[in-house]
Amino acid sequence: MEQQNQMQQMQQLQQQMQEIQEYLSGLEESKKEVSKTRGAVKELEDFEEGSEILAPIGSGAFVRAQIKDTTKVISNIGGDTFEERDNDSAAQILEKQEGLIEETKDELESRMQEMQQQMQQLQQQAQNQQ
Repeated sequence: MEQQNQMQQMQQLQQQMQEIQEYLSGLEESKKEVSKTRGAVKELEDFEEGSEILAPIGSGAFVRAQIKDTTKVISNIGGDTFEERDNDSAAQILEKQEGLIEETKDELESRMQEMQQQMQQLQQQAQNQQ
């Protein structure tokens, strides 16, 4: 009975670890996207007003557009609310987002290590019972 309980615990840990790993992968993608956006915001001032760019409209589709203002961007501040910001302010907010993503990743990686240790303990207990 004890062995069956340990096997169930191990399976639960494995499932939780897999879910965390998938979430970590998503966080890594989010961090890359935020970093890429922050870089684009910083480079915006290098463009001349009136320059033509490809503006994404979703699902890999783009339209040709002209830049009218290279000193400000409109960014999401939560939900469906947007605010115009100067480039430096927008870049700072994106940098903070990157930091928050990194903190979350660190916490989840720490949790994964704890779970791996629990898994090793359960495996040792199962071996000792044999």
